[in-house]
Amino acid sequence: EGLRTALELSDEVVVVVGEAGTGEEAVERARELSPDVVFMDVRMPGMDGIEATRRIREASPETKVILITIHESRGAISEAIQAGVSGYLLKDASPDALVDAARNAIEGNAVIHPQLTKTFIEEAQAARAVAEAASATKSQFLSNVSHELRTPLTSVIGFTKLVRKRLEE
Repeated sequence: EGLRTALELSDEVVVVVGEAGTGEEAVERARELSPDVVFMDVRMPGMDGIEATRRIREASPETKVILITIHESRGAISEAIQAGVSGYLLKDASPDALVDAARNAIEGNAVIHPQLTKTFIEEAQAARAVAEAASATKSQFLSNVSHELRTPLTSVIGFTKLVRKRLEE
């Protein structure tokens, strides 16, 4: 109700085509109505908003989902990014900010509440650090395997040369 009222109070023309009380309902309503944008709470009864986002995006990739939350959580932000979220706002966003977020999402832009920007950057940096560590570990593993594969080969070649030498004597 509060979100509908906020959207209707904005200066822009916004048509609310449906509402849902649970994550499962949100997925079903999005399938039925094919909205341009879905605003969804991260914490929904039943299926949470992040899983609902994942399912909505799988069923309808053109539908943009903007998650709304009370607080910033790096874990939730990371999961939301992986689920295909188009925006992430705090619940204190003004009606005009909600409409602006919807417009930006439709245009293909990511929408992040200013207070969440630092958390998003930290999450991106953490993901990069993990990827770099995994790459370094992979390189070290390949180097070790390569060395181990060369060592027996060198031994076989050396042994073969020794046998040939002895046969020639």
